Order: sequence, then C-alpha cells, then structure tokens
Amino acid sequence: MKKRLEPPPAVREWYSQIGMLGGASKSPAKLAAIAKNAKKGGWPKGRPRKVG
Repeated sequence: MKKRLEPPPAVREWYSQIGMLGGASKSPAKLAAIAKNAKKGGWPKGRPRKVG
C-alpha cells in the first residue's frame, strides 16, 4: 500500500483559508434568491437533503 503524502501544516492552513472563502460572496442576486427561498419556509420536512 502506498503511503499517503501529507502537506506541511503551513500548507494545510493555507488550503483551509482558501476553502473558507468559497461561497462567502453575497451579490445582490444571491441575496434576492436567499430572501425568495426564505419566504417559502426553508427545506421541506421529510425529504432528505442532497449529499455531495
């Protein structure tokens, strides 16, 4: 079995910071979509969320 390569801690921290930026943008279109979906009451009960 091959040994899995682990990045140095500094690289892992950098990747973590990059990952936290994903989806952080809130454009006016996104905010409008959020408000529209919130009026519908959120995720329906009894229906599982999509994974992945």
